[in-house]
Amino acid sequence: MISCNGPTNHLAKKSTLSSNEVRARVVEVDINTSMVKAVILACGKDLEKEWGGVSGFEQNFIVQPGDLNLLTLKSVFRASTQKTFTPTKGPGFLLSRVWPDDRSERIRVNNVNRLLRRDTLSMGDSMIRSIGDTLPPFALYDQNGEVLTTDYFDGSVTVLNFIFTRCSIAEMCPASTMRMKKLQALARETKVSHVKFLSITLDPEFDTPGVLKSYARAYDLDEQNFRLGTATKQAIDDLNRQFGILRKNVEGLPLDHTMRTLIINSKRQIIYQFPGSHWSAEDFLSRLSEGV
Repeated sequence: MISCNGPTNHLAKKSTLSSNEVRARVVEVDINTSMVKAVILACGKDLEKEWGGVSGFEQNFIVQPGDLNLLTLKSVFRASTQKTFTPTKGPGFLLSRVWPDDRSERIRVNNVNRLLRRDTLSMGDSMIRSIGDTLPPFALYDQNGEVLTTDYFDGSVTVLNFIFTRCSIAEMCPASTMRMKKLQALARETKVSHVKFLSITLDPEFDTPGVLKSYARAYDLDEQNFRLGTATKQAIDDLNRQFGILRKNVEGLPLDHTMRTLIINSKRQIIYQFPGSHWSAEDFLSRLSEGV
C-alpha cells in the first residue's frame, strides 16, 4: 500500500494539503449527474484514513456547476472535500474550493507573482499606481482556470475593476458589474474594436475559478472578451496595495472595501481611472478609443 502522501510520489511528498484536501487527476466528467471520477494523486491525513491510505485509486466526487466547468477543461486539480448526502446520489464527497493544479502552470504563476511581490515591496507605503503608470507583472487564474498575465492587455484597451462575488451591497460590486456589462454592450453596439474587460476578485479565499464562473453566468456576462481573475491571497493583497484598494474584514459583516475602475491602454499603461462604483458607462465609452 502506498500512502496518499507517501515517498514514492514526488509531488505528494512536498504537498501542503490540509486534512480534508485532495490533489487528483480527472478521469471522467458526467455533466448530467454533476459527478467527476478522478485518480487520487495526494490527500490530507483525514482522507488518508477515510480511504485506507492508498494513492492511485479512483474516487467519485459530487461537483458544483462552476467547478464542473473547470474540471471539463483542467485535468489536474486541488480541492477541499466534505461528506455529503443527496437523495439521488446517496452518501458521497462534495468538492469545494477547486483550483487547477497543473505543475508547470503553477510554477509559471508563482514565478510571475514573485515579481509582483518584489515590485510591491519596492514601491513604499505611500505610493500607488495612477494615470500614466505601467501595470506591474501579475498572474491570475480566470473563470475557466486559464492562466492570465499582463500579456492580456497587449494590443487592446482594457477596462479593469475589482469585485467580490459575495458583495450584498447593491450600489457596490453588483452595480459595478452591471456597469461593466452595459459598457461591454455599448462598445459592441458602437463597434469599438479591441476592447477587453477584467474584474479581479477582492475575496480570493472564496472566489475560486468555479465561483467566478458561476458569477459570470449569474450576470449573463459575454465571456468572449470578459475575464474574471483570482489568485493567492498574497498576490491579490499586492494588487490591492498597488492600485490603492482598501479592504477591511469585520466579523459578521460583508467585506468593507473601496473601489476603482481603470482603463488600460495597449501598452499596459493606466490612461483613466474613477474611484468608487458610480462611474458612467457612457463616459468610459467615450474614452475607450484613446487606449489602442
